[in-house]
Amino acid sequence: MPKATRRRTKRANVEVTETTYLPGILKKLEELTKYEVHIGASGDTETAKIAAIHEFGSVKAGIPARSPIGGGKRKAQAAISKLVKAGVNEIVLKNETAQGLLEKVGQTGLKKTLQNFDKIRQPPLNPIYAKRKGNNKILVAQEKKLRDSLKFVVVRKR
Repeated sequence: MPKATRRRTKRANVEVTETTYLPGILKKLEELTKYEVHIGASGDTETAKIAAIHEFGSVKAGIPARSPIGGGKRKAQAAISKLVKAGVNEIVLKNETAQGLLEKVGQTGLKKTLQNFDKIRQPPLNPIYAKRKGNNKILVAQEKKLRDSLKFVVVRKR
């Protein structure tokens, strides 16, 4: 009788051997596909309106788009990708849960979004408006309230 050969495959830094229960791994990872992380401004309608004007601009009011949330999302993509690659391995090794990984993704994305919010410089303010306002800082009006309204939430995909 021929001897069974050992087979090992390594993909995405996850080692699969005969002792690994593949359906169990797939079930754990399937939970990740059922949820997503949303990062944005939460609060009353006035805060949402201010956040939307800063995010997309307002032609009527002459305010250009200064995307604090979208820019933060773009800047967080590399860090989140790195975190997810490591997190998937931890889920397979039973050192992490899917919900725990999603929370970490939300915290990382929110941190990068807040850093981006604090660094917004472009496009610069109109010199006439900056003189009347008294400084060149872009997001002064209700800045603290808007910054504090940035949150993340883990939601079920539709």
